[in-house]
Formats: sequence, C-alpha cells, structure tokens
Amino acid sequence: MPVCLEVTDRAGTREQEVDLDSFWIGGLRSDCPVALDLPGVFGRVLEVARDDRGRLRVRAEPGLPFPIRCATGTIGSRFENFLDGDTLNVGPALVRLRHRADALGSDLQEIDPAVLSPSPGSPVGAWYRTFMEMADHLEGLKSPEQMVPAAMAAILRATGADRVHVLLDDDDEDRAFFMSRPEDRRPFRVSRSLVEQVRENARVVHVPVAASDPIARTFHSVRSEGISAAVALPIQALGKNLGVMYADCTRDGAQLTAEDLQRVAFCSRILATALGNRVLVRSLLDRDAAGNGARHWALETESPACAEFVQRVGLYAPADYTVLLRGETGTGKEVVARALHDLSRRSKGPFVPVNCAAIPEQLMESMLFGHEKGAFTGAMQARRGHFEEAHGGTIFLDEIGDMALGLQAKILRVLQDRTVTPIGGRRQVRVDVRILAATHQDLERMVQEGRFRDDLYYRLRELEIVLPPLRERREDVRRLAQRFLAEAAEELGYDEVPVLAADAEAALTAAPWRGNIRELRHVVKGAALRSGAGVILPVHLELDRALPRTAPAAAAGAAVDVEPGTWKERLEHQEKEALQRTLAAANGNLTRAAELFGVPRTTYRERLVRHGLLDA
Repeated sequence: MPVCLEVTDRAGTREQEVDLDSFWIGGLRSDCPVALDLPGVFGRVLEVARDDRGRLRVRAEPGLPFPIRCATGTIGSRFENFLDGDTLNVGPALVRLRHRADALGSDLQEIDPAVLSPSPGSPVGAWYRTFMEMADHLEGLKSPEQMVPAAMAAILRATGADRVHVLLDDDDEDRAFFMSRPEDRRPFRVSRSLVEQVRENARVVHVPVAASDPIARTFHSVRSEGISAAVALPIQALGKNLGVMYADCTRDGAQLTAEDLQRVAFCSRILATALGNRVLVRSLLDRDAAGNGARHWALETESPACAEFVQRVGLYAPADYTVLLRGETGTGKEVVARALHDLSRRSKGPFVPVNCAAIPEQLMESMLFGHEKGAFTGAMQARRGHFEEAHGGTIFLDEIGDMALGLQAKILRVLQDRTVTPIGGRRQVRVDVRILAATHQDLERMVQEGRFRDDLYYRLRELEIVLPPLRERREDVRRLAQRFLAEAAEELGYDEVPVLAADAEAALTAAPWRGNIRELRHVVKGAALRSGAGVILPVHLELDRALPRTAPAAAAGAAVDVEPGTWKERLEHQEKEALQRTLAAANGNLTRAAELFGVPRTTYRERLVRHGLLDA
C-alpha cells in the first residue's frame, strides 16, 4: 500500500505517492524520493518506514538546522511511531502523511448523523465540540488546579479512555491529578513504567492493546490494574517538559486507537499552551512587581528605536531557546545577554561569557569543552570547559562569527545533544545550559561564502534580537552617560558623581558614535578622570580626538561621507586610537587601562601587542 504525502513548501502545495516500505525525504539536490525546497538544505532530512504491523514510523537526520515537529512533539534521530494523517513541520515546509493514497483526495463523503452523538470516541461532532469548549474554558482559568481537570474531562468525553492522569513537574515537588469516568477524582494506580519512559525520554508511548504488547503486558501495574490499553506523552511548552499526560482503559477488550492518541495529544497541546502562557505571564508580572529587580538597566530607554528589542528581551528571557544577538560593535550585546540571563529562570545559575574572537583558535576547543590530564603537552591536570562551568545557567558566545569552521561543527553538536566531550577523553558530559550568541558580522553573506556553517546559522537563529546603534537612539545618550559617570566615580574614589555641563551634554548627544555605547563609555570615563571630580566640560571629552582622521580630500574642503579603506581597517584604526587613549588616561597602568577599555587585562595586553603599542 503506498504512502500518500501532501507537501507544502516554497514551490507550492502538491501530492505525491511513494510505494516503498522505507524512504527518505530530503532537500532539492538530494537523491531522495521526496524532495522539499528548504533553504540551505540539500541532503537527507527525514526517514519514513513501516513497522511489522504496517504502522508508519519516522526519524530525523541528525544535524538539521531546524527541529522537525508533529502533534506529539519533536521528532528525534530514533524511529518513533507517527500518527496517520498528522502533519510534520519540516522547517518552513509542511508534510502530511497518510497510509492510503485516496486519503488525501478532495471527494466529499457522507457522514452518518449517528456519529455526531456525544458518545466516547465518536469521530467528528462530539470531540470537535468538546475541544472547542475546552479551549474556551481554559482561556478563563488561571491555575493548574483548574486547567488540568478541564483537559482531563475533555479526554474522557472525546476518547475511549476510562481514566486520565496528569503529572506536572514543579521546581519544589510533583503535582498529580487523577480522573476516572464519570469525573471521579480519587487517585488510582497507573503504569509507572510508561510514565517514567516519557519523563526520561520525552517521547510518546502508545499501547493500543496491552495483552498483545510483549513489553507492556509484563508490567506489574498493567496486570494488577487490568489495564487493557494506554497512552502517555509529554506536556511541553516554552522549550521545557512541564509533565506527563497519561490515559488508559480498564475494560476487558477496550482499545485506544491512533485516533484516540491524536485526541489525547491535541488536548495535551492545548493544556501545554495554557500552562506555558501562565508561566510566561506570571514571570512578566513577577518582574514588574519586583521593583529594582523587575527591570534590567539595559532595558531602560526613552528611544522608540529600542521598543522592539526591549519587548523581545522581555518575551524571550523566560524561555530556554537559543537567542542570536545582532548589532554593530559596541551596541551592548553582552549587556543584553546578561539581561536575558538575569530575567530568566536560570538567573541563580552561572553566566559564562566567552569572546570567540579573543581566544586563539588552538586554545578555543580546550577552553570550551575542557581537557583530560595528559591530553596534550602542558595538560598537567584535567580542566572543565566553559560549557561545564555554565551548567545550570547560561553561556554567551560573543563574536561567534569569528569562530573557526571546525569548532562550529562541535558547537552544533552541543546545540543538538547538550553533551560535550573533553579533549583526550571518551566520556560524554551532559550539560544543562542555555546558549546565547552574538555577532556584528553579516552571517548570511558568510554562509554564502562558505565561511560559516548554514546548519549552525539556522540553529543559532532560533530567536533573534537586533540592537540599534547609538546614533539611532540619541534620546538615551544622557542617561547612559550619567550611568558611566557613576561607575567612574566609584572606580576613581570620588565622593560625588561628576556633573555634565550643558554644552558637554549637547556635544555628547550630537557626536556620531561610530563605536556606539562602548565608545561613549570610554569617552565619559576618560572625561571623569581628566575633570578631577569637577564639572565635565567639552574639553574634557576630547571628542575631536575620538573622531577618526579625515582623508586628504576632506582637509581640502571636499565632502567625504566615510573614512577611506575597508570597514575592517576603520575599526582597527578606531580600536588602536581607543587603546592609546585609555593607556594614556591610566598613566600606563595596564590593569586600570583595561578597566577603562572594558575588557580583561590579558585581552587588553594582547590587543596592545597586536597594534604594536607594546612589546610582546
């Protein structure tokens, strides 16, 4: 019997039949029987096969730049049962699978009015009305104690299940809910083996007939409770497993069909959305009510240009999704990354920033993943890498566009499996980290030129935040300057924070700020040092020295919009001047100069040597 597919991608919608027991779905340039128009993907994507009972099973190719999802969750690299007629989200494409070739036809079929009666498991009318009522009901509920019973009652009305159990994973303790026909809420014994399988692997378990299942029929709870059929699946929202939905039958000969599993999965999805929205709203409200801790200083702005990125930080912080921060050099990407961490559920865990451009390529792998004793010359003892150090918290990969291609592949592995392998070791260490990344590079162009992996690019862009340059948010220059003056006063030991003169404030607001917030910080802190705790005047700012040198044509009176040379040369020139200014302001003290520059002392020294300002 052929498998019929309905495919929707950038090329449109089409139907296709495949009369094979096993076949692959892939990109346009692959040799797969089914090809999808997926941006940047040309190899195998998804394998479809039949088991010995004729049921469809699917598995995803490892290393894809996007997750593959269906009604019951995310498809992994191992074969999993697939619901007949369900739709797969394959990146930007949709693929619907059916056993029969005529299942996707558009011919109308007459429906017996009897099937619309509200009896358990009736195909159309009852379950549709039940789910609509459930969705409307959940909208007005505010607590899991109200939401979960509403979903459980809907499952009992719309499927052939006799009992439903929901286990919610809370930070403090698990919460269990029970319901039997007709809405009896007394606890009962469930198949713990099935529930634990779902909790450990986050996968769907379906036992349509327990008596004929060689594994399920050996479970003690199945025999003692007389369980004839069961389903269990994860409740997932906001990138996290919230718990387990379990349903079973205890009547002799009763079964839970694939359609029943679909309906349980649908109820679970609606419940997960309601619970996830509650978690998100509660986190936002808690932040608003927390006073000083409710709002990170990086999100304080008076500029309309910042409205979108501030909104996105507030929305993305509670989730565990990967976030890519984009913006020019100096726009405050690390500060925003810290805000994402501080406003997340991981705020009590470590925040580990890693500058991918500052660490030599030869050391980067050891720094990220760690090494075992004796792994290489000089490895006198084992060392944990940054990913292990960030366990339970957040790792921030700054300037990831400067990372070597070989390391990009290993970062992709961590994104997929959340495991690292130290250099010289065989053990795989599982890490619970949220990954944030940042770059000022044009990653799209780098992907086209083969300098950045396309699969890693799509993985990193799960969520994206673009930071505006300072010249587009001049309303914030005064506020930021006052903050940096307060920092300088504390560092320099001043009794009072220096005050900006009106003309100095106007000069700061009008400056071009090609180096963005980082340049403003250096200028203001240098001015605080030069003013000697007095009023800061325009002369203390030295903005004329901060401006890049003009071309000869500009000196002759010609109009020149930008500096000569490539952008890289201009940035190098600006960095060299900033290094010279901070070194002079600190009277040659490298530690103080590095603090003024805003980087660790070792990084500051490396940059001085690179620019020829200090002997190696």
